[in-house]
Amino acid sequence: MIRTFIAIDLPPGILENLEAFGKKLQRADAPVSWVKGDRIHLTLKFLGDVAPEQIDAIQNAMADVSRLAAPLRLQPLGCGAFPSIKQMRVVWVGLHGDEGPLKKLQQEVEKAMAPLGFEPEGRPFRPHLTLGRVKGKHRLQKLQELLISNQSFEAEAFDVTELVLYKSELRPEGARYTPLFRAPLTGHPD
Repeated sequence: MIRTFIAIDLPPGILENLEAFGKKLQRADAPVSWVKGDRIHLTLKFLGDVAPEQIDAIQNAMADVSRLAAPLRLQPLGCGAFPSIKQMRVVWVGLHGDEGPLKKLQQEVEKAMAPLGFEPEGRPFRPHLTLGRVKGKHRLQKLQELLISNQSFEAEAFDVTELVLYKSELRPEGARYTPLFRAPLTGHPD
């Protein structure tokens, strides 16, 4: 079985900005497992463990979606935590810009994966970039204060031009992501 997900890549400059911001948050010394800068991405659909013989069908469905979807523009903006800053489990940076087309793209990915046996996500899609996962309930106050005082965080806008199917390997030093397939967004804006 191959652990997989469909995502949007971020340009190297954006990853550097997010990594620098993550390092600033790490100074709070909170019990958080921080995502390494080069592993930050925007997940559209987590597929989980997939049989190798399913990969072709997934790639074909992604190609069908990407042919109809136009490139879009996003900007990392703001920060927070899920479910809330008081009860944080995931530390994130928000995304703004072509949010309508992004949500439509995510819905089309969901629709394309359903016939292949992948259940639609039960929660509404909330575009974000995960910076870290909280591992404990103590020593969070300083991190909460940093998130509140950095609500104005922003990085430059970037163009989204493709969907990427990733293989995810869980290792002691952290997950390793390997692109298996890239589907260029070649549709036209509405």
